[in-house]
Order: sequence, then structure tokens, then C-alpha cells
Amino acid sequence: MDFSKFKTNDWLIIGGGAGMLIFGLALDWAKIEQFGFSASDGNAFDWFRGWFSWLLVIGAAVVTVLRVLGKLDDKLPWPIILVGATGLASLLMLFLIITGPDKEGIDLGRGIGLWLSAISTFVATAGAVMSFTAAGGDLKDLTDPNKLKAAFGGDDADGGSTGGSEMPPPPPPA
Repeated sequence: MDFSKFKTNDWLIIGGGAGMLIFGLALDWAKIEQFGFSASDGNAFDWFRGWFSWLLVIGAAVVTVLRVLGKLDDKLPWPIILVGATGLASLLMLFLIITGPDKEGIDLGRGIGLWLSAISTFVATAGAVMSFTAAGGDLKDLTDPNKLKAAFGGDDADGGSTGGSEMPPPPPPA
């Protein structure tokens, strides 16, 4: 494997995925402290926002490795997909940090695994954004539905058709 093919933005996505893999499974995400007693438990798979974020970030890391190694074709707009996946994971993790984990209606504190997994997610998102801008994208383009459609093979940004035969003009009025 030629590591010189990997750029900084690729390493950020891969590192974020590796961090999420380890911290999402091995470290505790929730803790409770009452009456001088402290306990911690849980991992990414105990909360929907956790396991879905875990899946998105690790998937982004796998896609990044496959793209750099040339095992994945560029028929899809991967930079946009990676920004979307890691961005959604970051929002879910941020929401989990703000609201805190809970189990059976009991609010729990945030464990070290949750914090480190959130940081890993944010690192992967930063790498995805860097990759998107390095590919010539502009973050403002993500708010334009026409440009997004054009990136996925739909209508192009100026309203024309991107492929195949064009529709004939309407008949003249009688």
C-alpha cells in the first residue's frame, strides 16, 4: 500500500473513523454519580444517535480508503456524500452531547467514550469538508438544490438536461 497517495484530509477522515471505531466500542459512553457512588457503562450501540453516527463515520473512512486505493470508481460525487454522512453524524453526536444519554428515563452523565467519539466525528467531518473543497466544491453549493441535482446526474445547474435526448419544445399555440 502506497501511503503517499493519502492526503491530510484523507487521514483526518480515516483517523476519525478509527477513533470512532475504538472509542465507540471500547470506552463507556454514560456514567452516573449518586450518593458518592460512580458507575459507567454503555457504548455507541446503546443509543440510536450513537450507533448511526458510528456507522456513518466508519463508512466514510472505508469509502475514503477505497477511493484512494482506486478500488471505488468516481461515478458518484463522493466528496458531497462524505460531507453529508459525516455532517449528519456530527449533528447527531452534538445532539447526544447536549441532551446527554439516558436509559429507562434516567438522565446519565457523559462518559469519556462519548466525548472522544464526538471529537473523532468532528475530525472526520473536518476532513470531509477539506476533501470537498479540495475537489473544487464550495460549501455554498450544498445549499443549492440545482447544483446538488447536477452532482448526482440530475438537472444541471442552469436548468438543462445532463444527458440523453432533450425533450422537444412544446408545440406553438394555435
